Amino acid sequence: MNNQDEKEISIDILKHLEDLSNEVNKMMAYHTEAVFKRYPITFGLLILTGVIALHEGLKGLMKEFGLLEINPWYLSIFGIVILVITGTLYKKLDK
Repeated sequence: MNNQDEKEISIDILKHLEDLSNEVNKMMAYHTEAVFKRYPITFGLLILTGVIALHEGLKGLMKEFGLLEINPWYLSIFGIVILVITGTLYKKLDK
């Protein structure tokens, strides 16, 4: 066996190991996939339930403090101001 044959064998073994590694990565990709991607309906329903619970809780607090009894225009303006502030904050933090 000469030096050229040894280099070809060693390169060939490395190629086989790389191919084997790629195959194992492909087989294991499903198990490392994000849980949200594997169960989108379950997590979607859980998120929806959380959002509804938060909304109803905030509505109950606003009723308790009498904030819903004021002029609806004030609430609308307040909501728009909150959205503008959070949008501005999001743009600044995105950089």
